[in-house]
Amino acid sequence: MRARERWGYAVWGAVALVIAIPELIAAIWEKATWPTISGTIAHLEELWPPTAVVVVAAIVVIAVQAAKASQTGGVRTVRGRGPAPAPTPPQSGRAEILYSVFAFLGVLGPAVVALVLSGDTSRHTKWILGCVIYGSIGVVCIGFPSAIAYWGGKDVPFPGFFETLADLEHRWHWAAVAILAGLVVLLIHLALYPWPDVPHHNPTPTSP
Repeated sequence: MRARERWGYAVWGAVALVIAIPELIAAIWEKATWPTISGTIAHLEELWPPTAVVVVAAIVVIAVQAAKASQTGGVRTVRGRGPAPAPTPPQSGRAEILYSVFAFLGVLGPAVVALVLSGDTSRHTKWILGCVIYGSIGVVCIGFPSAIAYWGGKDVPFPGFFETLADLEHRWHWAAVAILAGLVVLLIHLALYPWPDVPHHNPTPTSP
């Protein structure tokens, strides 16, 4: 396994863990002071219905890019595809440590500030925390590493998210199918929240 591929699994695996921890806590622990990602998005859709269109469009774009990456190997050139330049090995772990601290403070800091400013008694505190926590994760843990992986070129030791998906698909063929299936389920869940936890009509011979 190439060092660049290992870096991809490490970086994006860590990002998945950062997303999963608050999500699982909110889903399992009833006394959590923040909602799940789907709950936060559903609340935003109530405030502004076009949010659902934006979310669905974003998931479709991610699914298309993931499918393209699995077909092309996820590497890019000036026009977006082809052999990527070989990364320059980092001289020390200082940058990784600094980024870890930055990511930790970038997610925790805004959440603490939002909690203090909004107050525990506010009925909006839960939703404010959800927007701040997941928004910070999106910017700090997804947007920032994606940007430096794309524009950093050979100076960055880890690949972008879609290149990592392509590497995973090459090692485990069903990974692409599982990821695309998960994105479709997520799309339906967010667009028709709280699907599949919705009442169903069970017809009987005497039903109208």
